[in-house]
Amino acid sequence: MAQRMREFDWAGCPVGPVEHWPQSLRTAVSICLSSRHPIEIWWGPEYARLYNDAYRPILGAHKHPQFLGRPGRECWGEIWDVIGPMLDSVRDTGKATWSEDFPLMLTRNGYVEETYFTFSYAPLWSEDGSVGGIFCACAETTARLISERRLRLLRGLGAQTAEAPTATVKDACEQSLKTLAGGRKDVSFALLYLLSPDEPEAHLAATLGLDPGGPASPERIKLQEGGAWPFAEVARTHQPARVPWSEPLGTWPGGEWPEPSREAVVHPLFRSGENALQGFLVMGVSPRRALDEAYRDFFDLAAGHVATAISSARVYEETRYGTRRAQLGADVGAALTSSASLHDQLRRCCEAIVRHLDAAFARIWVLDPTQDVLELRASAGLYTHIDGAHSRVPVGALKIGLIAQTRQPHLTNDVLNDSRVGDKAWAAREGMRSFVGYPLIVDGKLSGVMALFSRSVLDAETLRLLASVANSIGVGIERKRVEDERTELLVREQAALAEAERQRSRLETLFLQAPAGICVLRGSDHVFEFANPRYLQLIGDRDVVGKPLREALPELQELIVPLLDRVYSGGEPFYGDELRVPLLRQGRLEDCYFNFIYQPIYDATRTVEGIAVIAFEVSEQVRARQRSERLTQELEATNQDLDQFAYVASHDLKAPLRGIASLSEWIEEGLADKMNDETRNQMRLLRGRVHRLEALINGILSYSRASRMREKVETVDVGALLAESRDLLAPPPEASIVIGGGMPTLQAERVPLQQVFLNLMSNALKHAGRADARIEIACADAGAFHDFSLKDNGPGIDPRFHDRIWGIFQTLEARDKVEGTGIGLSLVKKIVETRGGRVAIESELGAGATFHVFWPKQPKGPA
Repeated sequence: MAQRMREFDWAGCPVGPVEHWPQSLRTAVSICLSSRHPIEIWWGPEYARLYNDAYRPILGAHKHPQFLGRPGRECWGEIWDVIGPMLDSVRDTGKATWSEDFPLMLTRNGYVEETYFTFSYAPLWSEDGSVGGIFCACAETTARLISERRLRLLRGLGAQTAEAPTATVKDACEQSLKTLAGGRKDVSFALLYLLSPDEPEAHLAATLGLDPGGPASPERIKLQEGGAWPFAEVARTHQPARVPWSEPLGTWPGGEWPEPSREAVVHPLFRSGENALQGFLVMGVSPRRALDEAYRDFFDLAAGHVATAISSARVYEETRYGTRRAQLGADVGAALTSSASLHDQLRRCCEAIVRHLDAAFARIWVLDPTQDVLELRASAGLYTHIDGAHSRVPVGALKIGLIAQTRQPHLTNDVLNDSRVGDKAWAAREGMRSFVGYPLIVDGKLSGVMALFSRSVLDAETLRLLASVANSIGVGIERKRVEDERTELLVREQAALAEAERQRSRLETLFLQAPAGICVLRGSDHVFEFANPRYLQLIGDRDVVGKPLREALPELQELIVPLLDRVYSGGEPFYGDELRVPLLRQGRLEDCYFNFIYQPIYDATRTVEGIAVIAFEVSEQVRARQRSERLTQELEATNQDLDQFAYVASHDLKAPLRGIASLSEWIEEGLADKMNDETRNQMRLLRGRVHRLEALINGILSYSRASRMREKVETVDVGALLAESRDLLAPPPEASIVIGGGMPTLQAERVPLQQVFLNLMSNALKHAGRADARIEIACADAGAFHDFSLKDNGPGIDPRFHDRIWGIFQTLEARDKVEGTGIGLSLVKKIVETRGGRVAIESELGAGATFHVFWPKQPKGPA
């Protein structure tokens, strides 16, 4: 503010230029700006305003800085009728004022706001002895006063639970909103909705400021369909929801303020100490206060107190219900467990219902399923006879028959206007007001119906109490039927036992015929309880049943018994795979191999009582594999011999070939003057045949070693390897080999990989058929492989020969036209496939050829 005042154009406001300010104003402004307490100076007859930084928050969002230096009436027009006379009094009399917690309704944030201040207006004397201005030191006390007011309201809400410990839920709801009515400055209106566990909607329990059934206060709101308030969202998030006013909700009251509320908050109400939602509290926000954090905290606490009051009332009702239920249940239980007849037991049940449920009389009908008729078997209270018009009621007739038909309870507190109640004249004469009927269902079947009439209003608690004893009474009715059916059940039980024995015998037969060896060992000594023929055959047809394994099969004591002990003590199955077992068969000990399972057998207490054994002999398979392994080793030795032979043979074959080549050159040199062109051409053909044969021998040697000779896997930079291979080939100047970017670095055998690329590049150059041969090498990602492609501009290959070119000694051109052995591509295929990859070709005649090498990203070990 000091900076702003220095830069302010004071000449254009009532205060005038700074150089004309009197010393008293200068001094007052200096004190104002250096103070950390809110200070405002009113100067001159128009009360032009000057203030410090501490005063700025009092101006809110709409009165700073435009009113600096301006007349006070312009800034505080909404309260000038209050403070204007106070300022005039100080100016006229020179006497200071004092106002403590003074209410002022300011419009500083876009709306009329309830605020409170403690302030003093003191005169500022000019040099001529007159009052030149007014010095105001002030402090806003709004937060403290409103907080104290809200705290008093919260205390009232908290006290109501202690003051009315036996209040019902309805009383608690009404008293909570009555308490909130004492704080209409903060709660402009309120609506309290409750949830029932068995209903998908909230019902209005109490209101404050709004009439029930209005646009904003419907009697019921279904959670899933939405409505006036976002109950579904609050139920889902368990968080309060702010609701702005909208026209469909009608006009909201403003509490003690004349303006209507602009906003409301919906709070969830949880049961104390639980996460169960029991209802919602809607509270209107004061039109003269913003919903800040403190306001939200107040609403949270108010909702918490209301939830606690309702929870306490529910606990009281549930406790009362529990007591009545316990008493009713005890009397009904005593009646049904007595040795009396069914008629007397049901009569005593009716007497208990009359006694505990405020009934004028109660009755029980029992279903006769053969005739689909309800028979009256007991009555107590006003009427005790069981004969007469309602002694037999068909299912579906009258109120009792309809309850039996629908299997749904029925409660009405308006007997005279309920179409399901028959004799309305009798009901009016006897003063009957309420009726409750409840079906007796046991295991999904209808046993009967119990009902009562009352001269008092009954609530849902009556239905719950009837439900608490309905099963017991139904079971008592069914007990008689059970006694009548006992003989039939005994017959069925005997038949079931016979069937179980048959199944056991069938299972035993299945075990006896099973191709696997099966036995059962009991106890810690592993005594043979059962062994099928196949098992006995496996152990040499020895008699083992009834003997411990140590005695029956002594040769297995050291190897098998520890395994069985571990299964018996640990309770975990054991799986054997090709276990070598020494077995005594026909007096001779031989090594046998078995796949088997040791499965623990448990008794009713989950204690291991034995072990089931299932065994398959795999001796022949194991011995066959062992023979195969020996043959493989012998084959490897033979391959080594072949390698040695191939090396010696190639050396011995290439030596005379090199001699022939040398002799042909010497002969040509010695007879140079006697040889004509044809003879010289014949000598060149001779040497060509020698070189071709030598290349053929080298190719055959490389082909034979491609799958058997493996080198060390190392890190290979494929880009560098291709460049090196290109340099080794030294293609003609007119030809070009282009290596694409992005070549990978592999873990591979360097020499075989280079041999693949050299063969493919040399093959493309050899068969190009043109001086400007071009080879383009690229690499693409192919999942688990790198796809290396070598594309040339040669004559192409007919698709009919795509498979043929990979065969050994296969060429598409005559050997006297294009020099070659027919081994190069077959060697490429063999090297790549033995390393886990594959090769492919794309080509058409006249369109060049593209060879693909799919090389694995992870090296494959030798097979």
